[in-house]
Order: sequence, then C-alpha cells, then structure tokens
Amino acid sequence: MIWQQYLARQSRKPSGVFGRFLMGRYLDRANAASNALVYDTLEPRSQDRVLEIGFGGADLLLRIAANLDGGSIEGLELSGEMLDSAQRRVRRLGLEGKVQFHLGSVVMLPFADASFDLACSVHTIYFWPDLDHGLAELARVIKPGGALVLGFSSDTALRQEGWVEHGFQAYSSAQITEACRAHGLVPDRLSRIERRPGGEVFAYRGVKA
Repeated sequence: MIWQQYLARQSRKPSGVFGRFLMGRYLDRANAASNALVYDTLEPRSQDRVLEIGFGGADLLLRIAANLDGGSIEGLELSGEMLDSAQRRVRRLGLEGKVQFHLGSVVMLPFADASFDLACSVHTIYFWPDLDHGLAELARVIKPGGALVLGFSSDTALRQEGWVEHGFQAYSSAQITEACRAHGLVPDRLSRIERRPGGEVFAYRGVKA
C-alpha cells in the first residue's frame, strides 16, 4: 500500500532521484500498449504539428517525432525531471529539429489558438486539476478539423486496482465522450484494449468542429 501510494505520487509528477532515473523507464514499459493504441488512433501525418500533454518517459512523443517529415511535435510536462530526460533522448536520437518542450499545465497552455493539427495525452487525465478547463484549453489550440486523442484506463480498473484511493480521478468512457463533446471535440472513435477482465484501456478520438 505504501509503495502504491508512492508510485501514485510519482505518476502524477515524477520527482527526485527516483523520478529522474527510474520513472521514465517505468512509464514507458507500463504504458507501452496504451501508447501504441493512442498512436494508432491518433494517425499522425508526416507534416502535422502535434502536441502531447504529460509525455512522461517520452516513448509516444519520440515515436511520433521519428515519423514526422516536415512536421513537429511539442511536449508539455509538469515534471522538470521528465523534461530533462526527454531532452537528452532527443539529442541522442538527433531529433532536435522536430521536438520542442515546455514546462506547464494543461489548464494554461502557452500556445496560440488553432496551433496544432493533433493533440494527445496518455494516462494523465486522472491528475488534471479541472477536466473541463483542460479540455477547453486543448480545444482552443487545436485547428478546426484537427483531433484530440486521450488514452485512459476504465474507471472500473482504477477502482479495482486501488488507484482511486491514492488520488486518481476515475472517468468512464461515457463521461470523457460527453465532456469532449461539450467543448466541440466531436466523437470520432473509441478504441480499446483489454489487459484483463475489467481492465480496459480506451483511446478516445474527438475531432474539432
């Protein structure tokens, strides 16, 4: 229980020695299937400008960057440790011209209106200070016709696994669909994978009207 509480706190905002050296690798392994689901649902094109909120270990961000040709991706992260780690990986891979990083929160995005073709986030909505405010900001910076993809575990899974007890805010797929619709992100697709009974992971795709 103490370990899960610590891991929940690190998942919200990786920090310290554990966050700097271990959390990124843990997140990439734990979220590998979710990142793949979101990538396939996002369908980035080579010249898109893409935004990822809370990129964590940067596995999804780097996969998108590697497949861009003329496009770019920007990552917004609360954790300075995760940002520093991702910057080092970008330099090692020679992707500097395709990637930019920012420290900040989804509820106050440092971007102009209609800046991005696509936006995505994987397993972060549980920690947003305000879901509606975050979705309003994302809808603001996505171009008309562009899309947002959110990857998240089912509310059932989060409760069964005990994460809700440690501060995770659980949402059903219906709640996410309706919240996105309310901000002009029209439902386009709801993809899913099942890790075990009751352990579904969803990827919601909403298109900016």
